[in-house]
Amino acid sequence: MLSNHVLVAAFWAVYVVLHSVLASLTIKKFFKKKLGTYFKHYRLAYTIFAFAGFVLVVWFQASIRSADIFKPFLFTNIAGVIVTAAGLTIMLICIKKYFMGLSGLRSLVQEENYSELHISGIHRYVRHPLYLGTFLFIWGLFIVFPTLSLLISNSVITIYTLIGIKLEEKKLVLEFKEQYKAYQKTVPKLIPKF
Repeated sequence: MLSNHVLVAAFWAVYVVLHSVLASLTIKKFFKKKLGTYFKHYRLAYTIFAFAGFVLVVWFQASIRSADIFKPFLFTNIAGVIVTAAGLTIMLICIKKYFMGLSGLRSLVQEENYSELHISGIHRYVRHPLYLGTFLFIWGLFIVFPTLSLLISNSVITIYTLIGIKLEEKKLVLEFKEQYKAYQKTVPKLIPKF
């Protein structure tokens, strides 16, 4: 049983490292040079690869037996469902807002390559709402299903995302310069202030 949990940690670690490496500017520049005009489909290929890897890791994690860290009861289940639902709602709002760009599907219908700084809607309250939603969702699930394997995966995902946010913020400052720096000063990174 312990070896399966070590594998869960290893699979999530490999997944998040590959996810970051393939999203890095260095790798994108490399593939842009190699693929030429076909590079416009890189994001779509990346999304398909990331989704398939995610499904495989989740499938493996769901297939192993894992002990509960604590015994859930009615209050924890209600709290967990509320937190999970809040996280899922935030995630769906974000996915709806930038699904075409995030998925790479925009490249199939649109040639131009532009990006804009989103500071409307939920972005008025938090700079990284998709990550906030993800944290609420995964930790809400842990409250409802407090298994060791979920604790391991959530810990890896959380550490990875916190590091990723720092790297993403640097990229956003390079891309949007003073506009993003001003945004950083007025809107919190993860914990909204109203």
